[in-house]
Amino acid sequence: MNILLNYFFPIVSISPTPQASTAFLKLPCIVVKPKSGQEGNVGQIFTCTSMTQVSARTDNTEAQQLFDAGLSRVYVLLSDDLYLSEYLEGHESDFYTLLISSDFDKDDVNDANATGTVTITSYANLVSGTDDVVSVAGVDFTAQAGAATLGTATFQAATSNDATAASLAAQINAHAVAGAKVSASVVGAVVTLTAIEAGIPGNSIALGYTDNDTNVGATKSGTALSGGAGLNAGAFTGVIGISETDDEFLADQAAIEKRAAFHTTSGNKAKNMFFAFGKMLANSLNWANQQYITMPVADDVDELGEANALFDDKISFVIDDSLGLFACGGKAIVAPYIERNLELDIQSKALSYVSGNQPAYTPTQAALLEDELQKVVDGYISRQWISAGVIEVKLEQDNFVASGYINIAEPKALWRIFGEIKQTL
Repeated sequence: MNILLNYFFPIVSISPTPQASTAFLKLPCIVVKPKSGQEGNVGQIFTCTSMTQVSARTDNTEAQQLFDAGLSRVYVLLSDDLYLSEYLEGHESDFYTLLISSDFDKDDVNDANATGTVTITSYANLVSGTDDVVSVAGVDFTAQAGAATLGTATFQAATSNDATAASLAAQINAHAVAGAKVSASVVGAVVTLTAIEAGIPGNSIALGYTDNDTNVGATKSGTALSGGAGLNAGAFTGVIGISETDDEFLADQAAIEKRAAFHTTSGNKAKNMFFAFGKMLANSLNWANQQYITMPVADDVDELGEANALFDDKISFVIDDSLGLFACGGKAIVAPYIERNLELDIQSKALSYVSGNQPAYTPTQAALLEDELQKVVDGYISRQWISAGVIEVKLEQDNFVASGYINIAEPKALWRIFGEIKQTL
C-alpha cells in the first residue's frame, strides 16, 4: 500500500531553517586580570557557572554581583590590558555584553601609547657588503653602506653611531606605514619609538634586527614596545560597560554608542554596574528597563544638583540604594539589545520562510514575505519593546529587498516627572 501511495502522490518534505538563538544577548563577559598562576591563560575566555569557578581564574570578586542578580552563567576574559580585539574575535555569538571590571581604570581605557627604545651600540661592521635589516611596526628598514641618497625604508649606515641612529629615525618618520604608527626620536645613538595610532598594542610594534654578516657589531635592546593600548574591542559590536569615579571621563564615555558609563566610588568600584547589568540580563523573557531597583551599595549621590548633572550627561548612577539612571550611549539601556534581538528575529523569519516555501520572484510572494516579517515587528510592539515599526518588501533587480523603521520608546529611566503645585484661593 505504501508503494502505491508514494507512486500516486509522492511528497517531498521541506524543513524550514530553525530560528536563530538569541540567548547570547542575555550573557555577559567580564574582563579581569588573571590571578597568580593564571598568567598563561591571558587572552582565554572561560565559561563559569559559579563564583568558585570565577575565583579559580581571578582575584576580582565583582562577578558575584552578576550571580546575586540572578544570572547562572558568565564568561570571564583574562587580560593584562584592554587591547581585546584579538581575544574577542570569534565570540560574536557567545555574548553581547562586555563589562570592564575595576581591575582596570580610566588610564587603561584611554592609554593608547606604547613606548620603547632601540639602542645600537656599534656600527663598525654594519657597512659591510651584505645589507642588514631593522624591523619596526612591520616595516623592514635596510642599512646600506654609504648610501648617498636615502630611499624608502632605507637608512644610511654611517661610521658614526649617532649619525646612523639619526638616519634610522628619519626614515621611520618619513615612511607612510611605520610613520603612521610610531614617532621616532633620537638622542645620540638611542632611537625612541612612541605609538601614535590609537589602539596599537606594544607587541604589535615589534622591533627586529637581522644580522646578515658573520661579525656584525651592531646590537639593539628591546624586542617590543611596552605599555598599554587603550580600550580596543575590535569588531565587537555589543554593549560595553565601564565604571569610574571621574564624572568628566564618564561623560565622554556615555556619549559613545553602545557604551554604558557608570558612576561609582573608589570603595564600591564596579559592584553596582555588575548588579544592574545582571538584573537586566537575568530576565530571560523580557527586555525590561531597570530603574529604582534595590542595589547592593549606595554610591554617595545624595545631592539633587549632582543627580541632575549625572542625568544630563546620561551617566548611569545610583541614588541611595536605588538605581537612578541606567543608560547606554545616551539612550535606553535596553535599546541596543532590542535592536539586535529584532534584527536576528527578522533575519531568522525571512530565512525560515524562504527555505520552507521556496517563493517565486513575484509581487505576491514579496507581499507574503512582508506579512511574515511584519508579524515579528508587531510582536515587539505588543510586548511594548518598541512603540512602532513597519517592514516593506519590494522586488529590485531579482532580489527581495526589505526596508523599514522601528521606534524604541524612551524608557522611564530617561524620564523624570516635574510637578508644580499652585495654591488657589
